[in-house]
Amino acid sequence: MKRAKLCIEYRLKLKTPVHIGTGTGGAGFLDSYTYRENGIPIIPGSTIKGRLRAAVRALAGAGMYGEAGICRGSDDCSCLECLIFGRAEYRKGCLCFDDARPVQEENEHWLGVRSGIGIDRYRRVARDGALYTVETTGGENLVYRGRISGTVPEVYRDQVIAVLKDAFAYNYSLGFGKSRGLGWFQSEIMEEK
Repeated sequence: MKRAKLCIEYRLKLKTPVHIGTGTGGAGFLDSYTYRENGIPIIPGSTIKGRLRAAVRALAGAGMYGEAGICRGSDDCSCLECLIFGRAEYRKGCLCFDDARPVQEENEHWLGVRSGIGIDRYRRVARDGALYTVETTGGENLVYRGRISGTVPEVYRDQVIAVLKDAFAYNYSLGFGKSRGLGWFQSEIMEEK
C-alpha cells in the first residue's frame, strides 16, 4: 500500500493558565511543578496524543466515522484510532506527536501558583490536610505551537487530517484542574503538508 507523508502544525492559544505536571511532588510549598525542558514550560507530545486519542474514541463511539471508526480490538484492527495512535502492546501508530512549545520565548510571566482545597462533599466543609498548591504556566493569550508528523496510507491521508481536526475541535482543555478553570485553550490547525 502506497504511503503519504503527513505534517500538521497546530497552535494552542491558552485562555487560562495550564498545569501539566511532572508526576512528582515538589519540595517546599509547591505540591506539583510544571513540566519543563531547559527551564521552558512545554506540553509533552504524549499529553497532546492522549487528549486527541480520547477525542477520536468519543467521536467514533458517537458514530462520526461509520464503520472505519469502530475499533474491533484485534491485532489486525484498521480503525482510524489504531491507524493514527496505535494499539497498546501490539503496534505503534503512524504519527509522531512532538512537544508543544511556547511561541513567545521572551515572556517572563510564564509561571504562577494556584492554590486549592479539597471539600468534604458530605459535610460541606474543607477536608483536613487537603490544601494543595500547583505551579501553572501562562494565562490568557500565551500560544503553544506543536507538530504532528509521519506517514499514513495514501488512501487514508485526507480522512486522517479530518479526524485530527475534529479531535482538536472536540478538546477545549488539558492538564490538571480542568473542572477548576485551568488549562482551557483554543486550537488552530496552522498548516497541513
